[in-house]
Amino acid sequence: MKVPRIARITIPARIRQRWRARLRAQRRWWRERRRGREEAGLLFPAAGKGMVAVQTLSGDPAAPRPAAAAAAGPRVAILHASAGNGHQSAARALAAAFEAQAPGAIVREVDTLVFASRLYRDTYAASYNAMAARAPALWGVLYHSWAGARVNRSTSPVRLAMDRLNLRRLVRVVQGEGANAVVCTHFLPVEALSPARARGHLEAPLYCVITDFTAHPFWAFPHVDRYFVASEQVAAELAGHGVAREHIEVTGIPVNPRFAEPIGRAQARARLGLDGDGPVVLMMGGGQGVGPLAEIADRLAALPSAPRVAVICGMNQRLRARVAALPAAHAGRILPVGFTHEVDAWLEACDVAVSKAGGLTCSEALIKRVPLVIYKPTPGQEVKNAEYLEAAGAARHADSAEEVAATVSDWLTHPATLEGLREAAGRIAAPQAAVTIARRVLEGPGARDGHLTAPQG
Repeated sequence: MKVPRIARITIPARIRQRWRARLRAQRRWWRERRRGREEAGLLFPAAGKGMVAVQTLSGDPAAPRPAAAAAAGPRVAILHASAGNGHQSAARALAAAFEAQAPGAIVREVDTLVFASRLYRDTYAASYNAMAARAPALWGVLYHSWAGARVNRSTSPVRLAMDRLNLRRLVRVVQGEGANAVVCTHFLPVEALSPARARGHLEAPLYCVITDFTAHPFWAFPHVDRYFVASEQVAAELAGHGVAREHIEVTGIPVNPRFAEPIGRAQARARLGLDGDGPVVLMMGGGQGVGPLAEIADRLAALPSAPRVAVICGMNQRLRARVAALPAAHAGRILPVGFTHEVDAWLEACDVAVSKAGGLTCSEALIKRVPLVIYKPTPGQEVKNAEYLEAAGAARHADSAEEVAATVSDWLTHPATLEGLREAAGRIAAPQAAVTIARRVLEGPGARDGHLTAPQG
């Protein structure tokens, strides 16, 4: 039998150069590791950008220390991963809550991927973000297949081995820094630290905060002192994955404590320059402005109820330019908004929000009692989030721009329907989740040795 010949495959020069650069960077990183030329007392990133020496966490008297550290309060490491914005937002919310509850605390919000190799770090974050934005169906297939018992059992050891190999540096830092508590808002640091906790090499209690309204098996690990979850449904799912129910507490998803502070609709609109009492629809596509927001905004602005449509474009400058170029934008019916720290005010000023189904975004809207139209949730955790909110009566999901426009039009012309949605949102909102979690951690096992003490009152 004649074997067919396979033609030679030519890889474009640009891709070959990129691969070579990444391999060179990987080799350089390993060489520096072997030679022990890492900085003395590794570095933790501060909240946001910049770096802070780890000695400030461990309390080294020779290291420069911020004024807040002078009280020698509890040391709390909050670990997230920069795959999606929600995990970091939850970490920042918890950092704010810890600092408010224990003013003398030394709190460090840390991206877990900082401690991995450059190749792993770039690949991990980019692969998730690319799939979620450009190939959501593929992400959905992977999400559900990894949740299957047989598939998860066969792939989990390989995945765990790769993750733990690349995060050994994180484990060494956390072991040596003397934190009184470690709180994780992503499953990746839990994967890395759970074995150390099991072997007694990590004295600090290990906590995990699940940031969606569902619990994938990825989150389920032994030797976690306590899980904080969004609902009883999530608690049941997590227990079904093998986590002891007594180690799970329903608190809600932590968002910045300022969302729990009422502004008032009139005051919020005045702050944002929204005059009058007409309907306002808020559109959010996450930090990167994902989705056909310009097309949907144009449809909404043409509704008979004539709402003003505010589109939060995040960091997506191209989207903001497209929205600003719409005829309705020139007429003042559509308002393009870039990256903003005033999402709480926008939520309080609007009548309806059209959004993706990220756990943090949905939780913020629930606290402000805003009815949600969830547009095309990404298969996986976003679909689960949408199903939970829709079953609770606080949201409706739509798979097309036409469905979004029809739903918003129906709600704006039926005030009783809107009020029912607001009441449903209020019933499942958890405005004090971040504060509750901070208090539970401060009251945790570290309190027995006098390092963690919850504030009185």
